[in-house]
Amino acid sequence: MKKEHTKSFKKKLTIGILLLLFILSVIFYRDSWIRIMNGLRLVTPAEIAVSSFLAVSAYIIEGMTIFCLMRTVIPGASALEGIRIAFLCEFYRLTTLGNGAGIAEIHYMHKKGIETGNAALLTMLQYMWKKTAIFVLGGISFLVLSSGIHSKAILREYSVFMAWGFLGTIAVITAFGCLIFSGRIASAVNWELDRLSEKFPSGQKHFLRWKEQILLLNRSGKSILGQKRGMLCIFLLQIQKLLLFYSIPMYLLWGKTSLTAVECAALMALVYMLSGVIPAPSGVGSLEFAFLLLFGKFAAYDTAIPVILVYRFATWIVPFLLGGIVAALTLTGRKTAT
Repeated sequence: MKKEHTKSFKKKLTIGILLLLFILSVIFYRDSWIRIMNGLRLVTPAEIAVSSFLAVSAYIIEGMTIFCLMRTVIPGASALEGIRIAFLCEFYRLTTLGNGAGIAEIHYMHKKGIETGNAALLTMLQYMWKKTAIFVLGGISFLVLSSGIHSKAILREYSVFMAWGFLGTIAVITAFGCLIFSGRIASAVNWELDRLSEKFPSGQKHFLRWKEQILLLNRSGKSILGQKRGMLCIFLLQIQKLLLFYSIPMYLLWGKTSLTAVECAALMALVYMLSGVIPAPSGVGSLEFAFLLLFGKFAAYDTAIPVILVYRFATWIVPFLLGGIVAALTLTGRKTAT
């Protein structure tokens, strides 16, 4: 009886914390929420519905990516479980200002039987493949836009920003690649972390955790990346996810700019890559800045602003709300996936 009472208390406490996180996120992002809601009034319900459908489809593909990663460790992983984790991560991304998505993914992978270290490794590899897909599509998009008369001018004007976007993305991919394939570099980084640990004793726990992750990445990363068919599947899924994201402004701006549909999607690819190297909580503000900077050259502000606000609603609020529902069902003990 006492055990059941304790279990009930823990469940109520967890639900209370979940509601508190939701309320705090609404308060923190209240200005963004208000702007987004105002932006929705400037578009049709059909445009909102199609944009939301494209975004949800992208997160389902993200779930399939998680499923493919889990399958490299446990062959019996469920596709539905991967999709469930993807939406849970989006809920925790906003409630923790962008810092909790990776931790949530590791936690839920661990609950499905994956050792915590391997779960952390899979999360890091997922991030690396995402960055690789962003870089590849960004490079292709740059070539596509270079052949256009109008878009060529904007590439010249913002060449410095483009360079930072490419270099920042390459730096992340290169860092992961070096840590996975070079034992010497991994050892050198760990030596530097030991030195920093001695210099800053208060950060010893963080440095130790980073050392463990680097060691795991170097030891186990090669074997997982060696599963070529699985890695190719993950890379292609990331490409598909990004194309769905890029198709939202393409759809919303159809016939409203001098850009063709392909050029519009290509420009969004550069916006997405550029926003990734601008630090901001949950990416709030960086994407809007990059979007208006580039698309503002081809569309009036009263046309471009509703587009980015609807994009935010579809890719930000919709998965957040769906993830909240999944989290609520999970915490109340109801099964959302097999």
